[in-house]
Amino acid sequence: MRGGVSVSNNAKAAISLGGLIVGTYLVIMYVLPLFRPFVIALFLAIMIEPGVKLVQKNPKISRGVAVAIVLVVLGLVLGLLIALGVTEIAKEIDQLSRNMGGLSRSFSEALDNLVGRTEDFFAYLPVPFVEALRENQDKLFQVVRTGVSGVASFLGGLPEFTLVFMLSVISTFFISRDHPRFSENLLKALPRSWRKQARKVRGELLAGFVGYLRSRFVLMCITGIMTVIGFSIMGISYAWLLGLVCALLDLMPVVGPSLLILPWAGYHFVVGHFGFGLGLIIVLAVNSIVRQIAEGKVMGENLDLHPLVALVSIYVGIRLFGTKGFIAGPLAVIFIKAVYQSVILPMFPFDEE
Repeated sequence: MRGGVSVSNNAKAAISLGGLIVGTYLVIMYVLPLFRPFVIALFLAIMIEPGVKLVQKNPKISRGVAVAIVLVVLGLVLGLLIALGVTEIAKEIDQLSRNMGGLSRSFSEALDNLVGRTEDFFAYLPVPFVEALRENQDKLFQVVRTGVSGVASFLGGLPEFTLVFMLSVISTFFISRDHPRFSENLLKALPRSWRKQARKVRGELLAGFVGYLRSRFVLMCITGIMTVIGFSIMGISYAWLLGLVCALLDLMPVVGPSLLILPWAGYHFVVGHFGFGLGLIIVLAVNSIVRQIAEGKVMGENLDLHPLVALVSIYVGIRLFGTKGFIAGPLAVIFIKAVYQSVILPMFPFDEE
């Protein structure tokens, strides 16, 4: 440029990438939370799309009817599974209430008195293990209390959860039914020179989102299978059902199955079933280790990302966005990668040295 400074394509690409990263952060941090039910609906629509296409193989069934059929079937299946799980959990809660009825203190206060009731349990353990357990028992109690607080927080948020859930389901129907038309209308609103790149970005984003959902499903299966194996070894009744509950809890960032297992283990410590409580903690620990090892590889393969990049995206996402970063981090990387490769690089190809 005459009278100005020439900026290389490399610099332009770097500046554009920086702006893309900052823009993605601002959207995730401040825009998406305002549209939470509709963002969830978008993901649900992507998840049910294979089922909708399967139903639509019958030419007499319109897309709207196909979406309704898939949502109803999915709702019935999930409702049945949740009902079965709630029944078993209700039995545990009822038993817990009866056993705790004889205590004059709250659950948290009972945990504070657990220290004085561990002597018999320690007598059967190796001395080094006992010493390590004594040194860290306060931390153990704090973890259990955290689990109990998590349950209370979850119950307190049920009204908002119900509203978001209903809006998400209703929005899923409309997004899934009309998304072909929405997609084409959005493309037509763009300049002709942008449409080819926009279609490419759309395809890469869809593939990335599907890969992410697939990886979450695989990790849920790993969690469920490991839990069933551990509970079966312990001789716990309905191990497969509780494994299913833990698999569903795996969708919750950070806490996951610990939301169920930690309070359960804490209860057994309180009533003197130390071996059983320790067994639950071991199942949770082994489950967490196996899942963490598998997470980077599974997400890396399904998202076309190196396992280290997938793990870094999760870590940075949690640091930037809190617990929601567990999901937002990898999805942000998918979006940035798609836009960078399909839009920025074609606009500003690297200068040859």
